[in-house]
Amino acid sequence: MSTIELGEMPSSHDDRPRPAGSTGVDRRLVRQVTLSLIAVLCVVGLTGSEVPRARGVRPLWSMPIEQAQGTALSRDGVFVSRTADGSTTITAHDLRTGATRWQRDFDGTIGYLQPAEDAGLLLVPYQGHLVKLPSANDGSAFHAEFHSQTLAVSAATGAELWRTAGEPQTVYGDTALLTEYTSKADLTRMRLVRLSDHSTLWSRDTPGVTNFTVIPTGDHPDKIITATDAGDVKVFAYASGSLVSAARIPWVEPRPDEGYFNDLSGTGDVLVVNRSRAEVFGMSVYRMATMAELWRADKTNGYAFPCGSALCLNDGRGLVAYDPTTGARRWRVEGAANAWQVSPDRLVVSEGTDSGRQLLMDAVTGRPVGAATDGTLAWNGPQDKSVIVLRPTQSPPDRTAVVRWDLETGRQWMLGTIAPVGGPPCSALDGYLACYRGEEYEVLAVA
Repeated sequence: MSTIELGEMPSSHDDRPRPAGSTGVDRRLVRQVTLSLIAVLCVVGLTGSEVPRARGVRPLWSMPIEQAQGTALSRDGVFVSRTADGSTTITAHDLRTGATRWQRDFDGTIGYLQPAEDAGLLLVPYQGHLVKLPSANDGSAFHAEFHSQTLAVSAATGAELWRTAGEPQTVYGDTALLTEYTSKADLTRMRLVRLSDHSTLWSRDTPGVTNFTVIPTGDHPDKIITATDAGDVKVFAYASGSLVSAARIPWVEPRPDEGYFNDLSGTGDVLVVNRSRAEVFGMSVYRMATMAELWRADKTNGYAFPCGSALCLNDGRGLVAYDPTTGARRWRVEGAANAWQVSPDRLVVSEGTDSGRQLLMDAVTGRPVGAATDGTLAWNGPQDKSVIVLRPTQSPPDRTAVVRWDLETGRQWMLGTIAPVGGPPCSALDGYLACYRGEEYEVLAVA
């Protein structure tokens, strides 16, 4: 097991590039950069070559967002939904220019918009139902919302192509997993549909199921886990719907308002069941193919979650990574609270605070990659080469620095600064940054 301090920084004799915003100056680098610039200018002057494209960040367009209920991004579009006076309007904008591609109205409210880019569709959960349900104690209640239909519209034109029962839970390639509910918001059926023709690939009734999750392998959904309040757990193959394994396991009687609940997650071929009893946590790890218990941990002070090829647990003092099959400790990061897998072989661990310390790590070994940095990730899913980090500036004040973080080397360099951002974290796509700023939603070019 190795222990890593989250705040560890390179010494003054470290030859790695300094993080953006560093005030130190390496005189060797000044000389090297000067000579390199002279060489580049000479080449341009002698050959007439085009000067390389400037790299940085620049605003492209913005729109008022104060009445918007939601936004969804695709590779080349922004979809905005607004609800007023009992109807909802969806507007599709070109990501690069902000130009309106199409706009259409829907009666009532809608759910979370899901672009299905491989199929050229936008999936719209429709016909929402708000159900008041009693909680475990007799004096309170909570509301559950579900949608009984999904409309598939063309992402390019907004034209309705088809509609079907259920609402989308997972979209992958040309398929979507749809869930259907009773009038009391009980899950009644799951279906995998082909988006190109909305045909049903498989369907499963789910009587008594109160908890379910989809577990990926790599970048694709692989298994579906369902559970009842009695602890009857079933594992299904995502692509075929076939039953892989089933077992009855120890289960906490759900009383969420009192802190009694169960949480399902997993990684690779293992299922993780976290159990909470009024802030007392425990977990068991099972092999999904057989539902045989591999190992367990009591009084974990939190719940375990996948991080790379390991399972991570915040024990209150730091983040600990365990081998998912044996439970052996792999590594530990003192002071860390959360972890995100930003590429197949890289993790970012953080203190769990706004603009707190972030550390890039090898997802298998837990070794740091480059120097730590302060800020917030602008992230929209796993990346191949780099991620964007945003952090407040000191000079000039009241700005937000945009920093590119190379996932292979850990090198950081500042692209520029933008006006302060607020609300949800910015989303980063290839070449773009989309941010909330007060009552504005702004799209910026990032190079």
